[in-house]
Amino acid sequence: MTRQQAVDFAAARLVQVCDNPRLDAQLLVCHACDIEHAGLFAHPETPLSRSEESRFRSCCSSRLLGTPLAHISGKKEFWSLEFIVNEHVLIPRPETELLVETVLQCIAEKKGVKILDLGTGCGAIAVAIAKERRDCTVVAADISTPALKVARMNAKRHGTDILFIHSDWYENMGHHRFDVIVSNPPYIAEEDPDLDAHVAQFEPDLALISGESGLEALERIIGQAGRHLAPGGHIVLEHGFRQGQKTRRLLQQHGFMKVRTCQDLAGQDRVSCARFGAGRVQHSP
Repeated sequence: MTRQQAVDFAAARLVQVCDNPRLDAQLLVCHACDIEHAGLFAHPETPLSRSEESRFRSCCSSRLLGTPLAHISGKKEFWSLEFIVNEHVLIPRPETELLVETVLQCIAEKKGVKILDLGTGCGAIAVAIAKERRDCTVVAADISTPALKVARMNAKRHGTDILFIHSDWYENMGHHRFDVIVSNPPYIAEEDPDLDAHVAQFEPDLALISGESGLEALERIIGQAGRHLAPGGHIVLEHGFRQGQKTRRLLQQHGFMKVRTCQDLAGQDRVSCARFGAGRVQHSP
């Protein structure tokens, strides 16, 4: 079996489980053969060795069962960086890059700010910000010890100096105050019918499910943020596409100003941000 034949073999079978079966097939072959995409395109006629073919067929079987490609390969790209991922962390989504963009906009005119990433997971948000702003102090917290292990590996992999703290949201933050609090918390309700079955099966509930309403984590983060934000500091939160209005209301109820919501590339409410104790309230459409 050549590399091209392997791609055709997998693509024909993956139609039933993914939106872009040919791309998935190419990535499976690249992973099995330990090559980059360019190597596949340059030499599609190269035969797979016996061990490569065995690994390839095993990967195909896993993908057909719904295992995320990122869990098969053990990596996922985010912010043009490659991150280690496993079953203990949420796989970084492209729409979460908006969270990083918004934080960078908030601190564009500031130097040496302190940033807290709550529920850091694999560390993608913290690492991306730390790579872009070497002058900033980045602290990242998570309640999951296995997730923190992954996050530390990713921070080291990308040469970033991040302080990781085991904490249930603010529990172990002491009296420290930050210029920015950023978080992509769990925001899916327990009985949400829109939750993809494969996502629910393969990704950690701790990173997905917030509670009965889906707002529990956001309520806790926003409700206690005032104790940990410096005056004029920013809070930047990802939420569900139906939660923009409720998140803005929560922020306003807790004294935040300049409240606004940003839309992702699909035009859906995705990130809300505000300032602590400064300025006027702004309502997004």
